[in-house]
Amino acid sequence: LLTVLVFLTGCSLGGSSETAEKVTRQSFKSFAIDIPDSFRKVNREDFANTIPEETAALFVQRSPVGDFIQNLNVVKESLNTNASSLEYAKANILLGTKTIAEYRLLSQEELIINGIKTALHIFQARNTPSEPFRQYYQTYFAQDRVGYTATCIAKDDDAIGQQNCEAMLRSFRLL
Repeated sequence: LLTVLVFLTGCSLGGSSETAEKVTRQSFKSFAIDIPDSFRKVNREDFANTIPEETAALFVQRSPVGDFIQNLNVVKESLNTNASSLEYAKANILLGTKTIAEYRLLSQEELIINGIKTALHIFQARNTPSEPFRQYYQTYFAQDRVGYTATCIAKDDDAIGQQNCEAMLRSFRLL
């Protein structure tokens, strides 16, 4: 979790679109997620060496202004227990509150996403005091001893980017 946050806060280049936009279902071997058409899929062979090996999907959106790249990623990990999605969510949220520097909880709610009980965790964080805070949106899913953490990052002052993050996470589906 911490590694993913570190590499993602380093992505800096833009904001988000200003209107609602068309989305496309992006399907992978074990999950699918709806991504706005303004986001670009980054192929595994194009991952920077700072992107964790466990990253199963990465989408980025470059903005014409600023120095921020909004992104969504899905990290997949093996679990040593057959945890429910909600149990996996609670464990990851607890870990995050203890290990993420400059962590500020904004919202945490249990909800059902496409028939799966999980949690939506929204928080602010930054790597150093000189960097701006970013808003992180996370949902968590577990199936067959595999855990999935979907994370989207938006600028603190970008309401549309934040709405896009929440919509993408709420569209996550295990296959």
